[in-house]
Amino acid sequence: MEPQPVLPPAKETSAPPPRWGLGDFLIGVIVGYLLATVVAGLWYAAAGDEELSLAGQAASQLGLWTGMVGVALMASRRKGAGRLADDFGLRFRWSDLAIGAVVALAVQLMVLPGIAFLLRPLLGEPEVSGPVKDLLDQAGGVRFLGLVLSVAVGAPIVEELFFRGLLLRSLQRRFGNGVSVALSALAFGLAHGSALPVDAVVLVMVSLTVFGAILAVLAIRTGRLGAGIVTHAVFNLFTLLYLTLTK
Repeated sequence: MEPQPVLPPAKETSAPPPRWGLGDFLIGVIVGYLLATVVAGLWYAAAGDEELSLAGQAASQLGLWTGMVGVALMASRRKGAGRLADDFGLRFRWSDLAIGAVVALAVQLMVLPGIAFLLRPLLGEPEVSGPVKDLLDQAGGVRFLGLVLSVAVGAPIVEELFFRGLLLRSLQRRFGNGVSVALSALAFGLAHGSALPVDAVVLVMVSLTVFGAILAVLAIRTGRLGAGIVTHAVFNLFTLLYLTLTK
């Protein structure tokens, strides 16, 4: 009986590293805000109003989200695994419901009041809820339902995918976790500037930067976006319902 030849062990094949990165994030920002601006301009021209209506703001927001999500999808398909779950951690577990609810309420009831208290000697007590209250004044019936879906479903999914998926993971490939958390949180805070007095803008941006850091830590610790999406959704919904009941 002839001896069988000894074959070399099969080499383990691993998926090639993704090629998407910070350039794709910047393209998403540019395309998103460009689409939002174009849609708002067309709405102004068609409606002839001096101020953008609630429906016009919603259409502009959809333009922004289309750019962000579209670029993330293209980056995943052309430069990654082609699956948002693998590339950006867009996965969910039932435990994320409990994690998200606890973290969101802790941020609303402890973290944000603490930030406002620490910044009070510098900023005083600026009014930061004006733009949201203006939206609520326009949102009755079906419009209110649309507003709830926007802030509690659309925004959490899109922003977590874009900031804690595409941006955070791009930064992690270049820097350590600490730098990645800080930079992605700063980008998140800067993206939420609004037409408010300077003191109110500073308070909002600092608060949302800290919130962005908490969401980034959640994404890193869990390895997925599910907990952050729930946290973001409960956080936004709490704010909206609180302002609705107290306006």
